[in-house]
Amino acid sequence: MDVGTATDVGRVRAGNEDALLAVRADGARHGQILVAVADGMGGHKAGEVASAMAVEALERALRDVEATADPDELLAYAAQLGNRNILEAATEDPEKDGMGTTLVCALVDADGQAVIANVGDSRAYGFTSAGTMLITIDHTWVNQQVLAGEMSEREARQSPFRNLLTRTLGNAAHVEVDLFKGFQLEPGDALVLVSDGITCYLDESDFSTVLESAASAQEAAERLVEEAVRRGGADNATAVVVRRR
Repeated sequence: MDVGTATDVGRVRAGNEDALLAVRADGARHGQILVAVADGMGGHKAGEVASAMAVEALERALRDVEATADPDELLAYAAQLGNRNILEAATEDPEKDGMGTTLVCALVDADGQAVIANVGDSRAYGFTSAGTMLITIDHTWVNQQVLAGEMSEREARQSPFRNLLTRTLGNAAHVEVDLFKGFQLEPGDALVLVSDGITCYLDESDFSTVLESAASAQEAAERLVEEAVRRGGADNATAVVVRRR
Protein backbone atom coordinates (compact mmCIF):
# COMPACT_ATOMS: atom_id res chain seq x y z
CA MET A 1 0.00 0.00 0.00
CA ASP A 2 1.19 3.47 -0.96
CA VAL A 3 0.09 6.19 1.50
CA GLY A 4 0.17 9.97 1.12
CA THR A 5 -0.98 12.86 3.32
CA ALA A 6 -1.30 16.62 2.91
CA THR A 7 -2.93 19.52 4.74
CA ASP A 8 -3.04 23.29 4.30
CA VAL A 9 -4.48 26.10 6.41
CA GLY A 10 -5.99 27.70 3.29
CA ARG A 11 -6.25 31.38 2.44
CA VAL A 12 -8.69 32.59 5.10
CA ARG A 13 -8.31 30.77 8.42
CA ALA A 14 -5.65 31.83 10.92
CA GLY A 15 -5.03 28.28 12.15
CA ASN A 16 -5.48 24.72 10.96
CA GLU A 17 -8.21 22.86 12.87
CA ASP A 18 -7.90 19.74 10.71
CA ALA A 19 -5.96 16.72 11.91
CA LEU A 20 -4.87 13.63 10.01
CA LEU A 21 -3.52 10.19 10.77
CA ALA A 22 -1.70 7.56 8.74
CA VAL A 23 -0.02 4.76 10.69
CA ARG A 24 1.04 1.23 9.85
CA ALA A 25 0.16 -1.28 12.53
CA ASP A 26 2.66 -3.68 14.03
CA GLY A 27 2.34 -6.80 16.14
CA ALA A 28 -0.66 -9.01 15.41
CA ARG A 29 -2.14 -6.36 13.12
CA HIS A 30 1.02 -6.10 11.02
CA GLY A 31 0.21 -5.10 7.47
CA GLN A 32 -2.84 -3.04 8.37
CA ILE A 33 -2.95 0.70 7.81
CA LEU A 34 -5.06 3.09 9.91
CA VAL A 35 -5.90 6.44 8.33
CA ALA A 36 -8.14 9.32 9.37
CA VAL A 37 -9.13 12.93 8.77
CA ALA A 38 -10.81 15.05 11.47
CA ASP A 39 -12.13 18.60 11.06
CA GLY A 40 -12.46 20.40 14.38
CA MET A 41 -14.70 23.26 15.44
CA GLY A 42 -14.88 25.55 18.45
CA GLY A 43 -13.43 28.83 19.70
CA HIS A 44 -10.12 29.56 21.44
CA LYS A 45 -8.29 26.95 19.32
CA ALA A 46 -10.61 24.30 20.74
CA GLY A 47 -11.31 22.93 17.27
CA GLU A 48 -7.73 21.85 16.78
CA VAL A 49 -7.79 20.27 20.25
CA ALA A 50 -10.91 18.25 19.43
CA SER A 51 -9.59 16.98 16.08
CA ALA A 52 -6.27 16.03 17.65
CA MET A 53 -8.09 14.11 20.40
CA ALA A 54 -10.09 12.20 17.79
CA VAL A 55 -6.99 10.90 15.99
CA GLU A 56 -5.24 10.21 19.31
CA ALA A 57 -8.19 8.00 20.28
CA LEU A 58 -7.71 6.04 17.06
CA GLU A 59 -4.04 5.45 17.81
CA ARG A 60 -4.90 4.34 21.33
CA ALA A 61 -7.57 1.96 20.01
CA LEU A 62 -5.04 0.44 17.62
CA ARG A 63 -2.85 -0.36 20.65
CA ASP A 64 -5.57 -1.38 23.10
CA VAL A 65 -8.19 -3.27 21.09
CA GLU A 66 -7.41 -6.95 20.72
CA ALA A 67 -6.11 -8.01 17.34
CA THR A 68 -8.90 -10.59 17.12
CA ALA A 69 -11.51 -7.82 17.14
CA ASP A 70 -13.10 -6.95 13.83
CA PRO A 71 -12.00 -3.67 12.19
CA ASP A 72 -15.47 -2.18 12.60
CA GLU A 73 -15.32 -2.86 16.34
CA LEU A 74 -11.98 -1.06 16.57
CA LEU A 75 -13.19 1.98 14.63
CA ALA A 76 -16.48 2.22 16.55
CA TYR A 77 -14.63 1.93 19.88
CA ALA A 78 -12.18 4.65 18.82
CA ALA A 79 -14.97 7.03 17.84
CA GLN A 80 -16.75 6.54 21.17
CA LEU A 81 -13.46 6.99 23.04
CA GLY A 82 -12.68 10.19 21.18
CA ASN A 83 -16.20 11.46 21.78
CA ARG A 84 -15.94 10.79 25.52
CA ASN A 85 -12.50 12.39 25.80
CA ILE A 86 -13.63 15.53 23.98
CA LEU A 87 -16.70 15.90 26.20
CA GLU A 88 -14.61 15.46 29.36
CA ALA A 89 -12.03 18.01 28.20
CA ALA A 90 -14.78 20.53 27.41
CA THR A 91 -16.29 20.03 30.85
CA GLU A 92 -12.94 20.66 32.55
CA ASP A 93 -12.12 23.83 30.58
CA PRO A 94 -14.86 26.46 29.98
CA GLU A 95 -12.91 27.86 27.00
CA LYS A 96 -13.36 24.51 25.26
CA ASP A 97 -17.09 24.30 25.89
CA GLY A 98 -18.90 23.30 22.71
CA MET A 99 -15.85 22.04 20.87
CA GLY A 100 -16.26 19.12 18.54
CA THR A 101 -14.96 17.46 15.41
CA THR A 102 -15.92 15.41 12.41
CA LEU A 103 -14.12 12.12 11.83
CA VAL A 104 -13.67 9.85 8.84
CA CYS A 105 -11.34 6.90 9.29
CA ALA A 106 -10.47 3.55 7.74
CA LEU A 107 -8.58 0.39 8.54
CA VAL A 108 -7.08 -1.21 5.43
CA ASP A 109 -5.48 -4.66 5.46
CA ALA A 110 -2.65 -5.97 3.31
CA ASP A 111 -5.11 -7.56 0.87
CA GLY A 112 -6.85 -4.25 0.22
CA GLN A 113 -9.96 -4.87 2.32
CA ALA A 114 -11.11 -1.58 3.87
CA VAL A 115 -13.57 -0.82 6.64
CA ILE A 116 -14.56 2.84 6.89
CA ALA A 117 -16.29 4.85 9.64
CA ASN A 118 -17.53 8.42 9.68
CA VAL A 119 -19.21 11.03 11.83
CA GLY A 120 -19.94 14.44 10.31
CA ASP A 121 -19.15 15.64 6.79
CA SER A 122 -15.52 14.66 6.27
CA ARG A 123 -15.73 12.14 3.46
CA ALA A 124 -14.29 8.90 2.10
CA TYR A 125 -14.13 8.32 -1.65
CA GLY A 126 -13.19 5.18 -3.52
CA PHE A 127 -11.25 5.41 -6.78
CA THR A 128 -11.41 2.39 -9.09
CA SER A 129 -11.19 1.68 -12.82
CA ALA A 130 -14.82 2.81 -13.03
CA GLY A 131 -14.03 6.26 -11.60
CA THR A 132 -14.48 7.94 -8.22
CA MET A 133 -17.46 7.27 -5.95
CA LEU A 134 -18.53 8.72 -2.62
CA ILE A 135 -18.61 6.02 0.07
CA THR A 136 -19.71 7.89 3.19
CA ILE A 137 -22.89 9.85 3.94
CA ASP A 138 -22.72 13.46 5.18
CA HIS A 139 -24.32 14.09 8.56
CA THR A 140 -25.63 17.54 7.70
CA TRP A 141 -29.05 19.15 7.79
CA VAL A 142 -29.06 19.79 4.04
CA ASN A 143 -28.17 16.19 3.26
CA GLN A 144 -31.08 15.05 5.42
CA GLN A 145 -33.33 17.27 3.30
CA VAL A 146 -31.90 15.82 0.10
CA LEU A 147 -32.41 12.25 1.28
CA ALA A 148 -35.98 13.11 2.30
CA GLY A 149 -36.70 14.58 -1.14
CA GLU A 150 -37.22 18.06 0.29
CA MET A 151 -34.21 19.66 -1.41
CA SER A 152 -32.18 19.08 -4.57
CA GLU A 153 -28.43 18.53 -4.43
CA ARG A 154 -27.93 21.85 -6.21
CA GLU A 155 -30.07 23.63 -3.61
CA ALA A 156 -28.10 21.87 -0.86
CA ARG A 157 -24.77 23.10 -2.25
CA GLN A 158 -26.08 26.69 -2.32
CA SER A 159 -27.93 26.63 0.99
CA PRO A 160 -26.70 28.94 3.78
CA PHE A 161 -27.20 25.94 6.10
CA ARG A 162 -24.94 23.60 4.10
CA ASN A 163 -22.37 23.49 6.91
CA LEU A 164 -24.88 22.74 9.67
CA LEU A 165 -23.79 19.38 11.11
CA THR A 166 -26.28 16.98 12.66
CA ARG A 167 -23.68 14.64 14.14
CA THR A 168 -20.15 15.24 15.51
CA LEU A 169 -17.79 13.94 18.15
CA GLY A 170 -18.23 16.02 21.31
CA ASN A 171 -21.91 16.83 20.85
CA ALA A 172 -23.61 14.15 22.99
CA ALA A 173 -22.76 11.42 25.49
CA HIS A 174 -23.11 8.77 22.79
CA VAL A 175 -22.38 9.28 19.11
CA GLU A 176 -23.84 7.21 16.28
CA VAL A 177 -21.09 6.02 13.96
CA ASP A 178 -21.72 4.98 10.35
CA LEU A 179 -19.70 1.95 9.25
CA PHE A 180 -19.03 0.88 5.67
CA LYS A 181 -17.68 -2.57 4.89
CA GLY A 182 -16.80 -4.40 1.72
CA PHE A 183 -14.71 -1.84 -0.16
CA GLN A 184 -11.92 -3.77 -1.87
CA LEU A 185 -8.80 -2.04 -3.15
CA GLU A 186 -7.59 -3.78 -6.29
CA PRO A 187 -4.17 -2.92 -7.78
CA GLY A 188 -4.31 0.72 -8.87
CA ASP A 189 -7.38 1.53 -6.75
CA ALA A 190 -7.32 4.17 -4.02
CA LEU A 191 -9.19 5.20 -0.89
CA VAL A 192 -9.29 8.96 -0.31
CA LEU A 193 -10.24 10.69 2.95
CA VAL A 194 -10.82 14.46 2.86
CA SER A 195 -12.14 17.34 4.93
CA ASP A 196 -14.85 19.63 3.57
CA GLY A 197 -12.22 22.22 2.73
CA ILE A 198 -11.60 20.03 -0.31
CA THR A 199 -15.10 18.79 -1.15
CA CYS A 200 -16.54 22.31 -1.26
CA TYR A 201 -14.32 22.90 -4.32
CA LEU A 202 -13.65 19.48 -5.88
CA ASP A 203 -16.08 16.82 -7.11
CA GLU A 204 -15.71 13.20 -8.19
CA SER A 205 -14.43 14.10 -11.65
CA ASP A 206 -11.67 16.24 -10.13
CA PHE A 207 -10.63 13.35 -7.88
CA SER A 208 -10.48 11.01 -10.88
CA THR A 209 -8.36 13.48 -12.88
CA VAL A 210 -5.82 13.79 -10.07
CA LEU A 211 -5.66 10.09 -9.22
CA GLU A 212 -5.37 8.98 -12.83
CA SER A 213 -2.31 11.18 -13.40
CA ALA A 214 -0.57 11.18 -10.00
CA ALA A 215 2.55 9.03 -9.82
CA SER A 216 2.17 8.35 -6.08
CA ALA A 217 -0.30 8.60 -3.23
CA GLN A 218 1.72 11.50 -1.82
CA GLU A 219 1.51 13.42 -5.08
CA ALA A 220 -2.24 12.77 -5.25
CA ALA A 221 -2.83 14.05 -1.69
CA GLU A 222 -0.75 17.16 -2.31
CA ARG A 223 -2.46 17.96 -5.59
CA LEU A 224 -5.94 17.60 -4.11
CA VAL A 225 -5.08 20.04 -1.34
CA GLU A 226 -3.28 22.46 -3.67
CA GLU A 227 -6.22 22.53 -6.08
CA ALA A 228 -8.74 23.22 -3.31
CA VAL A 229 -6.61 26.11 -2.04
CA ARG A 230 -6.12 27.43 -5.57
CA ARG A 231 -9.87 27.47 -6.18
CA GLY A 232 -10.60 29.48 -3.04
CA GLY A 233 -9.07 28.05 0.11
CA ALA A 234 -11.82 29.38 2.38
CA ASP A 235 -11.29 26.50 4.81
CA ASN A 236 -8.51 24.21 5.97
CA ALA A 237 -7.94 21.48 3.38
CA THR A 238 -6.74 17.96 4.24
CA ALA A 239 -6.39 14.74 2.26
CA VAL A 240 -5.15 11.22 2.99
CA VAL A 241 -4.72 8.79 0.09
CA VAL A 242 -4.18 5.02 0.37
CA ARG A 243 -3.42 3.38 -2.96
CA ARG A 244 -2.77 -0.25 -3.71
CA ARG A 245 0.31 -0.61 -5.87
